[in-house]
Amino acid sequence: MKRALRLLPLIALASAPVSAAEPPTPQQIRAFLAEYGACVVKREHDLAQKSVLSGASFSRESAEGKRLMQRECMSEELLRNQANGFAGRLRMRFDEDTYRGVIAEALIVKDNAVLNQAALPTVPVLAYEEPRPLRTTDREGKAIPEESLARQRAAIARKTQAMLMGRLGECAVRAAPAQSRAVMGTAIDTPAELQALNALGPTLGQCIKAGETVSLDRVSVRGALAIAYYRLSQAKPSGAIQ
Repeated sequence: MKRALRLLPLIALASAPVSAAEPPTPQQIRAFLAEYGACVVKREHDLAQKSVLSGASFSRESAEGKRLMQRECMSEELLRNQANGFAGRLRMRFDEDTYRGVIAEALIVKDNAVLNQAALPTVPVLAYEEPRPLRTTDREGKAIPEESLARQRAAIARKTQAMLMGRLGECAVRAAPAQSRAVMGTAIDTPAELQALNALGPTLGQCIKAGETVSLDRVSVRGALAIAYYRLSQAKPSGAIQ
């Protein structure tokens, strides 16, 4: 079983530089994400919590999305690095679980979330949104064009990956809660972070079921651990009074 615990280029960027400056590095992007998560939790705590625990829209066309993606937390200034040359405008697009991961980690810090390891076995398995089946015909029974089918397949693939990463994070946190929390206690892009992730490697490997294909990198693994840890820390054990 192959695992890759290194930062991979999973982030889609579109930039319009004002000069020939280099685009931001992966380290700058991760720093931006950390700042974004902390900013959203500070300004919109309840909505940030909803985005992790029960889902909230990140679409800029929705009221929730506008608050989660507000300009005050998405300032391009956070990605300026005059010393290294980057000084262009940047429009960033991430998948929603990337946003949720950094928000969850900021919530863990802000709320001082602690997982009750003794009660953990009694906490029900978390729910995840599953991808919808591929639709090959429309409501009138006509065949859907291949271009639309391709978009559906891409959306299904993204949703499947998100679901698998969610379950992977939960499995790892349940199996090794202290080691999972230790990952989030390290600074990003440091040897300590890599060491903590590598220590968790055997657990992650055991959590990947036969036949599953999951792309692992520092951003996605750390985000999945943060989401699972926060969700489990807020979950009620079976039989507990709501």
